[in-house]
Amino acid sequence: MKFHLIAKTTLALSLLASPCLAQAPLAARDHFNRGDSLYQKGDFEGAIADFTKAIEVSSRLDNRSGADDWRRKTGAASNFDKVRALDPLTAAAYANRGLARYRLRDYEGAIADCDRAIAIYPRLPDAYNNRGMARRAMGDFDRAIADFDRAISIYPSAAAYNNRGNAYVDKKELDRALADFDRALALDPRLASVYFNRGFARRDKGDNDGAMKDFDKIIALDPRSASGYYGRAVALCDKNELDRAVNDFNRAIELDPRYALAYGNRGLALLRQGKGADAEKDFERAVALRPGLKTELESDIEQTKKWRRTNR
Repeated sequence: MKFHLIAKTTLALSLLASPCLAQAPLAARDHFNRGDSLYQKGDFEGAIADFTKAIEVSSRLDNRSGADDWRRKTGAASNFDKVRALDPLTAAAYANRGLARYRLRDYEGAIADCDRAIAIYPRLPDAYNNRGMARRAMGDFDRAIADFDRAISIYPSAAAYNNRGNAYVDKKELDRALADFDRALALDPRLASVYFNRGFARRDKGDNDGAMKDFDKIIALDPRSASGYYGRAVALCDKNELDRAVNDFNRAIELDPRYALAYGNRGLALLRQGKGADAEKDFERAVALRPGLKTELESDIEQTKKWRRTNR
């Protein structure tokens, strides 16, 4: 019997550098770069503020010398009435602001910003990639895949293949998902997030040994990767190696004390071992960290209790 555990995929996120950053005015570049730095630090609201300033400054360049020539060369839209920007940095700033809004779960705002970026610069791959992520988060998997397709057709990045693979997982098209994860790793064999996603896709296909190899690879790449230990713990639970699984969950939590899924799944492993009191503490901690897990976790707890009643 496969041990039923909560399992979520991760996304490879990419922050776009403007294709013509050097052509932008200094003030716009400064805001753009500071927005990039704030995003990398996890200050998404601060990043949005700076990307907005970059947009405001670069959008004043309607009559800048050379703007019409740039429009002809790049295919920038000429009829997008709410966007006056002609500088390519503006498109990049919209795409990046959309990504920051995505991280704040403002998916509609993210899509709107990516729409603006695409209207200015229709061949900006990260704008399609970021819009695809927002659409996937809203459950619009087909349109998300269409966006990832477009991003890949412009520039076949590992991030776009990874994100399209996740969308195929959502649609339970696992063979397509695995093919995309393979393509992503062919482009960048050190992307831990792709091994994580492929590991869970392999698990869903019943290839537990393949899943274990992917999670082991994450740990080999980074011995301090909480997600690597978490994934391997899930695979060990499937093999009914509960002591080893609990040890890996312990390590994941040691590395990331706020890893809600690790608490929830360690609790399920402990419950299966008959350690109900310890399991209950883990369930409480998981829900405190991520209240949205409550319903899913309750279902898993009931299934685990039923399994214990029939397998004592």
